[in-house]
Amino acid sequence: MTVGPSGCDSIPGRFAYVHLLQWATDTTIAGNSTTTGIVLFEEQRWRADDASGRVIRSRYPTDQQPADDSTYYPGELDGPIGPIAADPAALTAHIDSTQPRFLGPTAVIRGLVSLLGWRTPNQADRTAVITVLRDTPGIAYHGSVTDRAGRTGVGVSATSDAIRFLLILNPATGELLAYERAALTPPPGSDRIGPLVDDYHLFLVHTRAAGSGNS
Repeated sequence: MTVGPSGCDSIPGRFAYVHLLQWATDTTIAGNSTTTGIVLFEEQRWRADDASGRVIRSRYPTDQQPADDSTYYPGELDGPIGPIAADPAALTAHIDSTQPRFLGPTAVIRGLVSLLGWRTPNQADRTAVITVLRDTPGIAYHGSVTDRAGRTGVGVSATSDAIRFLLILNPATGELLAYERAALTPPPGSDRIGPLVDDYHLFLVHTRAAGSGNS
């Protein structure tokens, strides 16, 4: 895997812009019955380095819930202030601020998703990401993995308590294509066979924008 240049590296703009689809577990309680299924969300995220921005979130089918359009002022979005760090040691500190690394390699995967899901890292930043993954004991590599958009990437994962956290990265640029959380074994008494993916993020766009659509 290489970390080559990406088309978004030279795009200017105050905001990182991320467009994604998310399949997530949804539990509905009606009377004495509980129903669990997977629902689809679409999000557009704008984030500035001062942790301000905007999020438009839609749920499908759209008739079940109206779209939510929220504006965030400086400091209101989660995560560290400033751009993602291009130095591996500083990036590790950023990860620690969202998912403490003493919790193990799964915390590194979760921390990177928290950072990369809201930012547009340049080539130097992505190189730091790959360096941190390479230097983290317990990270597994899966070779070619296809995401839900049909793109082929490199799978990188960590597992704890039979829960696997998987990143799919572009093999030419190191950009994040997808994130998957899967329960590898069925719970006691379940009739489920095989892994259950209960959270999946498909990153369609990582770029930069001059404004957030309302500013």
